[in-house]
Amino acid sequence: MEKQPLYAELRTVYETSSADPHTYRLAIGLRDPVDGEIFRRAVEKTMRRYPYFRVRLTEKDGDLFYEENPEPVPVLHTERVLTLGSQETGGHHLAFCYSGSRIFIDAFHGLTDGGGIAPMLRTLLYYYCSERSGEQLSAEGIRLQDDPVDPGEWEDPYRTPPARQPALDVYKWDRPALQLADTGLVRIVPECRVMTLRLPEDEFMKFNISNDGSPATVIALLLARAVRALCPDAAEPPVIAMCVNQRPALKAPLAHQSLVGDVRLPYTDRMKELPLHTQATCFRGMVALQSDSDMVLREVAGYRELVSRLQSMEGHAARRAYCRKRMRELSRCLTATVSYVGKANLGDAEKFITDYAALPSTALPSTHVPLTLEISALNGYFFINFMQYFREEEFFRELLRQLQENGISYDVLETAEARYPRI
Repeated sequence: MEKQPLYAELRTVYETSSADPHTYRLAIGLRDPVDGEIFRRAVEKTMRRYPYFRVRLTEKDGDLFYEENPEPVPVLHTERVLTLGSQETGGHHLAFCYSGSRIFIDAFHGLTDGGGIAPMLRTLLYYYCSERSGEQLSAEGIRLQDDPVDPGEWEDPYRTPPARQPALDVYKWDRPALQLADTGLVRIVPECRVMTLRLPEDEFMKFNISNDGSPATVIALLLARAVRALCPDAAEPPVIAMCVNQRPALKAPLAHQSLVGDVRLPYTDRMKELPLHTQATCFRGMVALQSDSDMVLREVAGYRELVSRLQSMEGHAARRAYCRKRMRELSRCLTATVSYVGKANLGDAEKFITDYAALPSTALPSTHVPLTLEISALNGYFFINFMQYFREEEFFRELLRQLQENGISYDVLETAEARYPRI
């Protein structure tokens, strides 16, 4: 790999703080207790295939680089909170842990996102579950340790994005949104709690299709309805940010970088008077327009302008201050975040998995956007991780009421502390 200064990653690196580390943890529950030695061997095989994850952050002449890290990628028998990039992880921004019947993958969003790490997860589970079960799983669609690395996996698509066509004239919400911290219903705290829901996939998909929706848009809509139900007199509408994978627009399906944009879904007073299926059509239409390739490339152009501005500034402190100010302003336009990267498609390994959670620190500063829903789908279920930076459960209970009113079956699996890593 050619070593170049960070580019697509700069925004995330300079937005990172102790309060908002831009990290995430994948927690995978397995049918049987984890065998530590087999897991370690599976990690070693896996990491041979992904050299762009075996790196550490370094600096030269004011520029930041990822360079090869000779230290072994950590494999630890623990589920405690780790500090990525530190001595305990050998300087790595990726770590593997296990405890009981669960494995954990901790990662920095400035290294990769959910779409970028998914192929590595498939490789890891292929090697681990094959050896642990004594069954040779199918390798179809799995990147194996001796497979060549396609340049498209590590080249940065932000450096040379496709030519942008004339931009669509689509409005993207940029006005104040309802802020949960201002409602008087919650008290913001530093700790994040997560409540995990499980929905039968077939049943929920039938509901989505019958209401002209998709999993992410329907959950975003039900969340917006829950917020409005608890705050009927708020002057500003709930605005749900939904994460968008930029790889299709960038024509970079293999890229490992963190390539995430967003669409913004305001639940206005006019919309709340419509039938639910019409509301779902409105949300789906907003998503379709804002996630059009032309709109995504316009957003990428904005990020490139931000990178140019950062590169022109003297010193890391000035760059961090600028990014944090920008994020504070942006976050006031949003109420909550919903993220869904699509079906896991873990192949034959899925039959060994009992539950799955994606636990990000938070997409934006928790004071202004203290609620994030992560959606995952595998093994016949949708898993929804309801992550909140407050202790009160009114909004969670109201979301459950929205599910019940619409005949959507669910199980509440657990309530726990969200243990995403530090940086």
